[in-house]
Amino acid sequence: MTVKELHRESMRFIDLALLARFDNTIDKVKENYLKAFELEKEALKLFIQNSNQEPTRSILIRSAANLAILSGQLREAEKLVFIGLTGDISEELANEFRDMFQDINFHRHLALKGVVLDTKEVQLSLSGNEVGHGLIRGDEFSNRVHTLEKMAYRTADRLRNKSFTENVSKQNIIDFQPYFSTFRAQSFAVTIRFGGTIKQQMIEGTDIQSVIIGDILNNIQLINDEDYLKLNDNITDETYRTNFIALAKQLAPDGDRIKLVGFTAVKNNEPMTVALTKPASKFKTIATKQTAQATITVQEIEIEGFLSFADAKKNKIKLSNDKVNFEIEVPKGLLSDVVKPFFEDYVIITGTKNGEKIILKDIRSKEISTP
Repeated sequence: MTVKELHRESMRFIDLALLARFDNTIDKVKENYLKAFELEKEALKLFIQNSNQEPTRSILIRSAANLAILSGQLREAEKLVFIGLTGDISEELANEFRDMFQDINFHRHLALKGVVLDTKEVQLSLSGNEVGHGLIRGDEFSNRVHTLEKMAYRTADRLRNKSFTENVSKQNIIDFQPYFSTFRAQSFAVTIRFGGTIKQQMIEGTDIQSVIIGDILNNIQLINDEDYLKLNDNITDETYRTNFIALAKQLAPDGDRIKLVGFTAVKNNEPMTVALTKPASKFKTIATKQTAQATITVQEIEIEGFLSFADAKKNKIKLSNDKVNFEIEVPKGLLSDVVKPFFEDYVIITGTKNGEKIILKDIRSKEISTP
């Protein structure tokens, strides 16, 4: 077979892997990625025998290394990345290989080396430019832990068919209070245990904490894969779905300080891993019924100022700057978990404007430079 034929056959197995993922046949996903990797590796060998032309050489190496990661062949991926970096390549390609090497290390750290997880536990791993050997910038870790905690509370209520309320119930705080293991160096990993006094079982023989962890990780994977149709099937309630997407965006890496956010849990006595690699900036924006059903043109706007006031009853907030005060409507499901942590901060808000009405789509902090 020629290089092109081998590459085409590799692409066919990638398509089969994606279909298997859609059908949730996990064993077939890895099997097809492995076949795709072996074919791509053969295409690379055949190409190198006759040419070292760039950037074709590096593109084939990058493709083979990526397939090695997806099929769990981390050592093979590592060797390919080193080969890629030895070529006379552009800085852009070199940076891609460096990022891929970090990705390889991260997937290795997701493995449970010497750590035994209970079904009520999840391992959280972070890597990026703000992560050292057992060290991490405090807010990068603590903010994500608090976000994961909120996800657990909301998922518990949704799975127990409770209506969404902005305030988290005190019972949930008692039932699903997180506990932490000693931090492990690696890429920076810690085990979080969702403790509980609750005796209710979701399924016979299964504790609610393990069901919650599995549900959260499944839905994070769907968002990372941009499979919002299946997410809609899993979280049918619009308010809970809006809340989950917004919280997942807070968990997500920024692509620089934190590049990868990973989770490992135990499902059916086997490790279950999810790597959230999609940067927060590329998340689907929060769509609301008000904007989706509007019959007149709405204007996309971005405003900044101090978040100075919130009205939980009316789901409204006020943003103040030197020029004017803005009143902004907050979609249900976002005020307490997403907007409240920014109270009295200087923020940037994106939203839609329909006449005088402004509806929130996204909120983020803005660094204020001192003179």
